[in-house]
Amino acid sequence: MATGLPVANCVKFSHSVNKQYLEVIYDLNIIGIEKKLLFSTQRYVKEIDLNSGVVKVLIETGSLAYSLTYDYDEKYLYIPRTQGDIIRIPYPNNLSGQFETVVSANSPVGTAFDSVNRHLYWTEDETGKIMRCNSDGTNRITIFNETQPGGLSIDIENRWMYYGQDLNNGKVYRLTFDGTEKRLIYNQSSYVFGIQVDVFGKRLYWIDHVSGDLKSAWYNGSDVKTVVSPYSGSYWGLVTNNESFFYSNHYSLLKMRKGLWQNTTVVYRDTELIYGVLLYKQEGENIHMREKISIK
Repeated sequence: MATGLPVANCVKFSHSVNKQYLEVIYDLNIIGIEKKLLFSTQRYVKEIDLNSGVVKVLIETGSLAYSLTYDYDEKYLYIPRTQGDIIRIPYPNNLSGQFETVVSANSPVGTAFDSVNRHLYWTEDETGKIMRCNSDGTNRITIFNETQPGGLSIDIENRWMYYGQDLNNGKVYRLTFDGTEKRLIYNQSSYVFGIQVDVFGKRLYWIDHVSGDLKSAWYNGSDVKTVVSPYSGSYWGLVTNNESFFYSNHYSLLKMRKGLWQNTTVVYRDTELIYGVLLYKQEGENIHMREKISIK
């Protein structure tokens, strides 16, 4: 089948009822289409096209944003501003550069979006709160009280959230979406801002802000291991897909291929410190294609 697409990563065969043909299901992970890496600096949120390398300013925030999160259903990018709120912009179709204030927040740090229940989550390290509201900012409630919660990531499928602490001798925890059940994942972390649920590998990853140690564990906290110890720095955002990790360190966006842990490349350097990172994947990237093959 000549499609011009990459080779399928999974092929399934099934007989039809009359057994006159085979139905081949191609489960494709399209690599060649448009992918953008979004990132926040001290004053801006920008995007870099990972195919062309073109960098564009999406919005001048006027305040530092430690993280970014995205709603793929309504296509909004949520931006927590340390000045005291969380805003959102339509993306990728933000033509006007205007933004909408969603909810007030006390120096928000980590953010995550639950597309199933249409909930926005965030952490406030100064107040020690993990918060939640509806996608439009209504029904703002406190989910849990913690000591300086920092980076935040959620597992929508299993209904867990994971967060690290903004502390020198901090911990990484797992918490139910309603805040009723908490579990220790790791007890020797320092200033965790970059944390990511890896839905492909069914593991949790987090990065130490100072040492740069990238650590990993199963969802239940077992099998904790140090994946790589690059070098000391100032590590903030962390995001992953089925191929690579992207993370920020000082003024740089870095990429590290899975399985090639010491092979780190610089994707982009900015004139300002880089904080939050988010990998935007064009809708339709994962495609199921069917072809009927005659077996006469």
